[in-house]
Amino acid sequence: MTEMARQGQIAYIRYQGGVYGQEPVDKHMDDPLPVMIGMGRVPVGVEKALRQLEVGESCTLIIPPEEGYGESYDKYIKWYPRSMIPHGYEIKQGTFIMWESGDGLAKRPAFVSEATEDMLKLDMNHPFAGKTLEYWVELVDLK
Repeated sequence: MTEMARQGQIAYIRYQGGVYGQEPVDKHMDDPLPVMIGMGRVPVGVEKALRQLEVGESCTLIIPPEEGYGESYDKYIKWYPRSMIPHGYEIKQGTFIMWESGDGLAKRPAFVSEATEDMLKLDMNHPFAGKTLEYWVELVDLK
């Protein structure tokens, strides 16, 4: 099967997974989730499996960072004044917030890795960046 096989098709999947060796935290086990193959909406390791699985088959995947959410980069970890962030003085270390760009056009989750009285250290890497993942995936249907 070529790399382009199934490009643009909709795979209906059930899955659960997360960081290898930990309890699954990312779950979609009820109604099958539609995923268009080739759009980059799921990690590369999962998409590769969707190109090969037959309808009704399932598999467990061990996905290295380069086929998951990539490496964790220091350039995505920065200190910001609490005054720049809505409700910044209420935010505590260890929480996730939605960071919005100054122009309001981009939003992304950010983890508050450290907090001082006036500053917050935000990590905007994906929470699974730099980590090996383990996912169970079932191909329910393909259209």
